[in-house]
Order: sequence, then structure tokens, then C-alpha cells
Amino acid sequence: MGMFKTGDIVKVLIPNVVNTGYDYRLNAPADLGSFVRVSVMNRPYIGVVYGLGDSGRAPDKIKDTIDVFPEHLSIDDLTWIQKMSAWTLMTPGAVLRLIVNVPDAFSPPRMDQLYVYNPDVKSRMTDARERVADAFSSNDNDAMSASDIQNIAHVSGAVVRGMIDRGILTPTTMRPRDSDAFQYEYHDMGNVELNAEQSAAAAQIGDAISRGGFSAYLLDGITGSGKTQVYFDSAWRAYSRGASVLLMMPEIALTAQFMSRYASRFGAPPVVWHSNLTSARRREIWRGVLRGKIRMVVGTRSALFLPWQNLGLVVVDEEHDGSYKQEDMGNYHARDMAVLRAKISGFPIVLASATPSAETLQNVADGKYIRLKLTSRFGGATLPTIKTIDMRENRPTQYTLPTDSDDAQPRAGYLSPPLCDAISNTLNASQQVMLFINRRGFAPIVQCKKCGWVAQCPDCSVGMTYHKQMGKLLCHMCGRTSPMPEHCPSCGDTVSCRGAGLEKIAEEVSVKFPNARTALVSSDTIMSRQALERLVGKMESGDIDIVIGTQILAKGHHFPNLTLVGVVDADMGLFGTDFRAAEHTFQQLFQVAGRAGRGAIPGTVLMQTYQPDNPVLNAICNGDRDAFMASDMSARRTAKMPPYGQLIAIVVEADKEQTLRRVCADMSARAPIANGVKIMGPIAAQIYQIRNWYRMRFLVAGDARAMLQPVVSRWLSGVRIPANVRIKIDVNPQNFM
Repeated sequence: MGMFKTGDIVKVLIPNVVNTGYDYRLNAPADLGSFVRVSVMNRPYIGVVYGLGDSGRAPDKIKDTIDVFPEHLSIDDLTWIQKMSAWTLMTPGAVLRLIVNVPDAFSPPRMDQLYVYNPDVKSRMTDARERVADAFSSNDNDAMSASDIQNIAHVSGAVVRGMIDRGILTPTTMRPRDSDAFQYEYHDMGNVELNAEQSAAAAQIGDAISRGGFSAYLLDGITGSGKTQVYFDSAWRAYSRGASVLLMMPEIALTAQFMSRYASRFGAPPVVWHSNLTSARRREIWRGVLRGKIRMVVGTRSALFLPWQNLGLVVVDEEHDGSYKQEDMGNYHARDMAVLRAKISGFPIVLASATPSAETLQNVADGKYIRLKLTSRFGGATLPTIKTIDMRENRPTQYTLPTDSDDAQPRAGYLSPPLCDAISNTLNASQQVMLFINRRGFAPIVQCKKCGWVAQCPDCSVGMTYHKQMGKLLCHMCGRTSPMPEHCPSCGDTVSCRGAGLEKIAEEVSVKFPNARTALVSSDTIMSRQALERLVGKMESGDIDIVIGTQILAKGHHFPNLTLVGVVDADMGLFGTDFRAAEHTFQQLFQVAGRAGRGAIPGTVLMQTYQPDNPVLNAICNGDRDAFMASDMSARRTAKMPPYGQLIAIVVEADKEQTLRRVCADMSARAPIANGVKIMGPIAAQIYQIRNWYRMRFLVAGDARAMLQPVVSRWLSGVRIPANVRIKIDVNPQNFM
């Protein structure tokens, strides 16, 4: 018998944003947390029993549940939903939607027509077809439905139909497999020997796992120090005691190198949860975790919301990474919500990083987290030498495209003579070079020098970037493309491209180093993990001399023959409008520098800058992270910025400017006055228009002890929000756009 019997009226929480629970009459016994199928406005939902019914509605007006399932969330999970809702100001239903995110989790498997990829059929491999091949490869060559192929490979229905017609995709009738497909047996293969530092860190975490109860560790180790093997050791200790384990990492760090390291340590591949899985695979993993058959998962931030049974350890790798902050379906920080979950359920959590966030370092200083340091590179590799190149004294030389090109005019270069000399010396020594520039495309600004016209997206208040390979302008906010104008639409003069993007650096490299084999890496050129792995394979086998990339290359990859890293524009992130600009620039450049000299040959990092005395760049050159963070934290303490204060951003969006102004004026008039709380705004958001919605921002600030959430909650409950207005609440925002 369950806690509630057939006929009892209970509150059921529905996974949608407007919901705090509806009353239903049970058609079978249920417990607190039981999954149930119900109907809302004739639409079926999977919800959870959240408590006793309290609507006070007449019994004959209360609907019955359709199904009560034997599976359920634990009381700890329900507490976590409640506390996460109170902290983020998302409704409990919006938090549940993050957990119940597999619509057919409780349905019998659908009989879609499935297809398999046939590599033996000889046909021209276009980019789109290559992406389809990659989609099958990323899902272990399982059969897929046509819609899955389209969604995962990002191709049109016409591409899929064409491949079916040519026999490249062949039909098969097979049910999606159930979660038994993931019955991997893990073992400690005993093939890794930890050094003294690693052993000491692993032993401390191991003691905490044996003891039980909440504890938080910062695994603070320089790049290449072997943090992964320490948390693998911890994962094995928790797993072998019967607990479930989550290894959480940014999508960008889920590399083939990591997967093979995992398989060689545990004797079987990891179960991986990320954004590009088929619906059948998502269903398998979700059900497998719910039933306790899958107890170890490697995943991105959304893996935290799987229906875990007996969770006993969470590791958050690259804990400083911005991708742990979710900004689409509600705003939450997965690292912070993982710590909250560990506290509620009473188990250890490990945060790992070479460049920990200010918030985590402050928690160490306050004694809330225990720091475990790894100071030496594993396998005897040495840290690279890091230097700046003063661009005021080392102006780049011009270059001219080959005479057979359409445009043989001299062009401004972006690579300084000292960097070019270093590239030549590295290539002559048969070693590899990485050039880092965090701008996609060819040129960030397309402008008329006569009248000042700038190419802007008509739907978003941002400039469009010229992508030479596409031959088009692209908006990086909404994805709109438009032709590159031959003449200024305002005055008819010729337009020019200003600033350097990835493709422009590649053009300069092709002229100055014509014999070098180069590759470009950005989110525009690398559309799938398989495409990235192909490039990594070419780097490892020595088929690439110079790789030119954005931050995709900054994490997780180990290239023993990469000995020179050149940062084309080290100043780019230093002057953002965000108080975290210096911290983020430091983290990014430090991670990039960590790619150099990971093998037997020492590495060199050269950073081109017009500000060689900038404290961020000095700290990187001196390898003095702690001194830099101390000065950055001191400035934040003075300004009462996080972690010494709290911020909540409220973004108001409307499809008409008049409506937006009216709602913001109403909100201003009702703004609460509370001790230690300051409300700023409304001001136009830095990007005022996105996809034809207009945006204004309020910022609520308070000291570290102020409880801002109840203040904001009371304030917004008194404001009438029209249907064509969206309010987004972001607690401790990372993005100020």
C-alpha cells in the first residue's frame, strides 16, 4: 500500500512553467513523489504527487489520474525542486520540466520506421551527408528515425529523402531497445598509478565517501596535472559501494580522448548524456537511471536532472565554465544546483578546475569547501613559457593574395613579425602551431567608410558578421543570413571589412606560410563531435601543421607535438561591460595556454597585445593565478559585486516598444523599498532587440546576506503582466546582454 490510497485527493505537480500543482483524485494507491499520468485541458502530462490536495474545489469537479506508475522521485528530490524554485524564482513546475524532459518515458516504444547508414554505397559526400554519417557515428550506429536524423545532423528532410532514394540510408524495422542495452559492468582496471599529490587528494575524497554526509572539494590543478584520474578514483570508490555517480562536464570537453580514457580505466564505455541524442536513446538512459540500472553517467548540465537513484557523488569538471549557466528554459547554474542537491541528500561533491571561479575560491576562503591542490604536470611535462608581444612596437606586415585571385590589393595583416618568426621556427622543427582567436567568421564589422553605414541584423540590434566561406552576412544572435552587399545601400560607395575573424587569419596564414597544412575550428566549421574528432585525429597523426581556432580548441585536448600557441588578440575580452570580464579572459587564455607543451618538448605561448602591462596578461605570463584573483576579488569586494554581494537581473521583453515602456513604468512605480536592497533601472538592455522582441533590464542588488528573492517575488506578484510580455529572472547573472 502507498502513502495515499485510491480515491484520495492529492496535489500533482505538472512539468510546465505556470504551474504550482493541481488537485486530482487517485485511481490507484500512490506515494509522495510517485509519477502519474494526468490530463490538463485535454492534454496528457506526466506529473508527480507533490502533497495533499488543497484547492477546496467541489469533489465532483476534480478529475481522476489516468495512470499511477510504480516509479517515483524521492523526498530529497521533492525538497530539491522546492529549494531550487525558491532560489532561482522558477516555478516548481518549471524545475520539474527539467527532470521530466523525456515525453515518452512511460509510453511503450513507438514503431517508427527506422533507418541504418550504409557506408558501402558509393555516393558523393556533401557536407550535409557527412553530418548524417556523423549523427549515426555519435549514436553507436544505431538505427534512427527520419526525424531523429534531421534533428541530430541539422539537415533538411530533402537530404534524408535523397539518401534513402540512393540507398545510403536503408530501412529496417526495429524497436528502440530498452535500457538493458546499457548494462555495462564497470571494474577498476588497475592500470593507472597515481603520483603522491594525486593519491593524497584521492584518499581525502575517498574518506569522505566512506564517512557519508555532505562535503565539497575543490580539485585545483594546473592543466595537465591529472585531475581526471583523481576523480575517476573517487567515482570508482562511490560506484563500488553501490551508489550512483554523475561526472558533469561542458559539452566541449566530451572528447574521444576522454571517452577512451574512461573506457580504459573502467573496462567499458561511459553512458553519455548530452544535447544531441536520439529520442530513443534519451528514453533508454532516462528509464535506466530511474530504475537504478544505470548508475554512472558522463553528461552535460542537464544530466543533473536525470531521475537519480541513490546518488552518492557528483563531479563538476571545469567548474568555472560558462556553459553550466542555463539561460533558455529558466535560469539556473548547474554547479550551484549540484551543490544544493549534495547538501540535501548528504553526499560529497568535487569541483575540478585549473582556473576556479571567484565564487568557488570564496567558498574555500570561508571554509565551506576544502581545497586539494595538484601542482605538477603529469608524466614530467613542463609548463609552457608565456610571453606577450607588444603590438605597438611590432606592427604586422601587409600581405597580398596570389596574382590569380580577384583581389590582389595589399591587405592589413594581424600576425606580428615575432609571431611569424616563431611559427616558422616551429614548422621547421616539424612541430605544430595553434593560433587562437575568439571571433568566428571573416570580419566582425562590415562598414562603409564614406557614410558610416554598418551591416546590421533587421531583427536584432547587433551587427552582422561576414563569413567568407558562406559568402554571406550572418547574425550570430538569430542565425539570419543575407547577401554581402557589393555597394553601400545608403550611399552607393564600396563597403569594407573591419576587424579580424577566424577566416581572415586563415587567409593571412595561407599567404605567409603557403606550404603549411592548416585547419579551421569553430562552431561554424565543426558541426558535430565526430567532425571535431576527425580534426583531433589529424592533429595527433601529424597531418595538420597549423590549427586556427576559437575556444572549441581550448579544452580537454592533448596534443604532444603542439609546442607553440599564438593568441592573435589577447585584448579582446578585457574590456567587456561585465564585472567578470577580467576573470573570464584570464580563464580562457590560461586554458588556451595549457594546450602547449603537453608532451616531452617544452611549449611556448605568445600573446599579441596593445596592453602588455595589463594585470590579467601579467598574471598569465607569471603563472600567478592566485595574485590575479586576489586583486580581482578585492575590486569586487569594494564594489559589493558577487561573491561579496548578490544580483538579480530582471529582463522585460515585449513585441511592441509602447507595451514594454508601459509595463516597465508600472514596475518602477511598484518597486519595493527594502533595507540593504537597491533596484536599478529600467534601462535598455545592451542588445535592445532580439528576433523583433524589445528588451529592458532592471538590476536588483544587495549585500551577501540580503535575501533578494522574496523581495523580487513580492514585487512581481503585484504587477499585471500582459500576454505579449515576457519576464525573465536571472539570479546571479553571468550574461549582461
